[in-house]
Amino acid sequence: MYLSDVKIEGYRLFKGKQILHLRKGLNVLVGENGCGKSTVIDAIRMLLNEDEYVRNGISEEDFYSSVDKKERADNISVKGRFSDLSDDKKVEYITWLDKDYNAVLNIDIAKKQDRRNNYKKVIWGGEASNSTFDWEPLNDIQCVYLPALRDAEKKLKANRGSRLARLLINLSQKTLEEKRKVGELMDIERDVNDFNEALAKRPDIARANELINDSLEDALGAVFAQTTKIQFGDVTFERIVEALRLVFFPGKIPTEENVYRNLFENSLGYNNLIYLATILAEFEGLKENYSSPRILLIEELEAHLHPQIQIKVLRYLKDQAEKNDIQIIITTHSTTIASATPIENIISFNMTKNGIKITSLRNCIKNKQAKQFINRWMDTTRSTLLFSKGNILVEGLAEALLIPKLAEIYLGKLNSHNVPKSLEEAGISVINMNGIFFQYFMKLYDGYELIYPEQEDDESKEAYKERINLFRKKDKFEEDEYKKTDFLPILCVAITDSDPEEDAPQKKAAVEGKNPQLFLKKQVKNMTDNCRIYTNLKTFEYDLAMEKDNAKKMIEIILNELSTNGPVRDRWNGYLEAYQNNEKVEQSEIAFDILKQIDASYLGKGLFAQLLLEKINMTNDFIIPEYIKAAIRFVLGIIEENNGK
Repeated sequence: MYLSDVKIEGYRLFKGKQILHLRKGLNVLVGENGCGKSTVIDAIRMLLNEDEYVRNGISEEDFYSSVDKKERADNISVKGRFSDLSDDKKVEYITWLDKDYNAVLNIDIAKKQDRRNNYKKVIWGGEASNSTFDWEPLNDIQCVYLPALRDAEKKLKANRGSRLARLLINLSQKTLEEKRKVGELMDIERDVNDFNEALAKRPDIARANELINDSLEDALGAVFAQTTKIQFGDVTFERIVEALRLVFFPGKIPTEENVYRNLFENSLGYNNLIYLATILAEFEGLKENYSSPRILLIEELEAHLHPQIQIKVLRYLKDQAEKNDIQIIITTHSTTIASATPIENIISFNMTKNGIKITSLRNCIKNKQAKQFINRWMDTTRSTLLFSKGNILVEGLAEALLIPKLAEIYLGKLNSHNVPKSLEEAGISVINMNGIFFQYFMKLYDGYELIYPEQEDDESKEAYKERINLFRKKDKFEEDEYKKTDFLPILCVAITDSDPEEDAPQKKAAVEGKNPQLFLKKQVKNMTDNCRIYTNLKTFEYDLAMEKDNAKKMIEIILNELSTNGPVRDRWNGYLEAYQNNEKVEQSEIAFDILKQIDASYLGKGLFAQLLLEKINMTNDFIIPEYIKAAIRFVLGIIEENNGK
């Protein structure tokens, strides 16, 4: 039994109905700030009567209100559905069941206050709100919340209601009830009593006790005086465990007990992990007593943790969720955590012009091969795409380094107040694919999945494979050849090389490229409004060099990096002089020569891109190829799309 979906309406950011679909085990909520991740967490806390949320309650600010305050919600509604109930659970939650035998929990809050200034709240199970509500199943659901700005040290301190005390009391609850029924002491209570008796017999303790009582009697007299006793705390089990505290040792178990340290000496990150460990220990220790859902809500798991520990903790939580049947729901802004999470477990929150869209990535990609590829190739750089407002996918390091600067130059020349001055300002990420793997990552955005035809009885494997290959490369598909899927509601473009066989193609030449991903260019244009692919004449560096002013800067870098004199240097000096003297040159031949020189062992595309970026930064001037400008326009949505070259 697990919380499979949550429906929210009228609560904070959510005006209309929003549905969050959850999985068993681990769920990781990602997205930019202010898109509703914390709102969902608090809605679950409210629904499940999580104790800290109950103490804080609902305020007027929790009811939806538009930015201009013209639209306001008069009602908050949250509905949770629990699926995969065993037969025993169906009996236990019988008053909550819907027609499909899922357990449904509802809470409805009207914007009307009672005499105590509390908003009217109605809670019910099942589909009918007029039925009698059974609180016992709700009270049996374990829900623990770790806030983003959590003070782990405070939660672990020795005091009433501490996490450690709750753990110990819950673990001993059954034995404690049995002892209380027959009037017996718990073993720890007996030990503390024995210790207090021995303590009272110590000469220094006995003398101090005598002096205190004599002073009280002298001050108050025999009638008003009180009697005191020095002892170790309260002797009831509950007060004893509340006086206990955790200490730590920075490493494996030490050989000497006196090397343990107090938690205030520990780091914030490690105290957070200790706090988390006590919660998981409580879940584990009580799993025999509770078979109801156990839900752990963690905001910003990455708080105070360095990247390596973030990954280890995430994987540990995923393992614990699967082994011990715990549903864990995490919010994060960490690309490290996002990259280490399988896409099946990621839920994305995006702000659109029509409001917030919640997307489970498992519903974007149905193809097993594509899922496996993304899970293998998703790293901290590529996972940035889950937090951006748009993405430009590029083949390599050179494009990743230079395109943000080229975009800045281009956007500056548009001279419009409505246009951002940089990709960074617009929230657009340039992501290095280290290859041409666009077809896999674009499945997160394109909203369609192909329905491949079956192999025919008399068809060979080779013939079927060829037919499938031709099918997937079609420009457009009929309605029975594909199915619609969910998608991330942001724009995504890929910039890729045409890679023709011709060494030095001319501008506007009809050159056929050999890039194996080129079939996607027409297909995504016909099949989706979210994705586009833009290509060049030959390669990124070649197309940059097809403009004389650009080529001059690139030649200057080559001359500066050449370590020898002779015919090679003379050739490049000749190119430079021809530009300076405005002589007619064969631009495509020079561009091809520049490309070959960049690929030489002493230079390389990565180093050349860095040197070119430095030179462009000094002049802040460069001619941007049309296919790059078209990609920038599309991903920003600022000008009607141009298909580029």
